[in-house]
Amino acid sequence: MFCPNHSYSQNDSTAINLESSSFPLKFLEFGLEYYSPSHWNRQIKTININGFIGKEFVKSIGLYLFAGATITHAWGNIIAVNKYNKEEKFQTSAMGIGPVVLVRVQPLTIGRFSFSVDGLGGIILYNKSFPPGGDYYNFMFRLGSTIAFYLGNDLNLNIGLRRMHISNGQGVGSFNPFYEGAGLSLNVSKKL
Repeated sequence: MFCPNHSYSQNDSTAINLESSSFPLKFLEFGLEYYSPSHWNRQIKTININGFIGKEFVKSIGLYLFAGATITHAWGNIIAVNKYNKEEKFQTSAMGIGPVVLVRVQPLTIGRFSFSVDGLGGIILYNKSFPPGGDYYNFMFRLGSTIAFYLGNDLNLNIGLRRMHISNGQGVGSFNPFYEGAGLSLNVSKKL
């Protein structure tokens, strides 16, 4: 077990600075997202609840990495190719959960505001094959920009615009039961 010796003399020039500012900042973040459909033939709405823990990795460019989970509920309809190779409209609704990674680059801070670009990726396991013609799993990718407002007491309120892509990874074409959406995110983050 590693136990550093912190008993350095005041005049020792080799003393290590162990102030809290020399350690990476850690964060806890919780939030909600809503996505509306972006394709006429895939009218699926989605609500996500996210929870993350992360830390700052490269201060000079504002690079943060987070790991967490997403709980999702999606509902609506999709026009897809049925087993007779004809287009058909399917009603659908499903819930899912899965691990997610968030990469945030926050290059600009002005006063109490900061601006960032967020990229998220993960795999979601659903309670049934979703969307119709799909499977029990989907890859979920999200990309967007976020404005954070510092509230005080190490709390931030984050508001963002995002695009989302959901797919089983079954290829490209009308047979692939993917769907996409555009939406809003609202998160609260706390510095630990």
